[in-house]
Amino acid sequence: MNCRFLEIEPNRKLSYAWTVPFLDTVVTFTLTPTDSGTRMSLVHSGFKPDQKHNVAGARYGWTMMGGKLVDLL
Repeated sequence: MNCRFLEIEPNRKLSYAWTVPFLDTVVTFTLTPTDSGTRMSLVHSGFKPDQKHNVAGARYGWTMMGGKLVDLL
């Protein structure tokens, strides 16, 4: 797996290309202040229509890791 940072805005946004031989996608984390804390957004984009199994795998992985982050916080 190769990763390349595309955009870094300290305390606000991190975007990187996530490339493996069969997949070339972009992951973007965005932090937005709210009245009660911070909202984190995660967008994993760039999947092609024939990569439904990859979308499902990414969804599973991000859901699992998001749950671990909630437990940690």
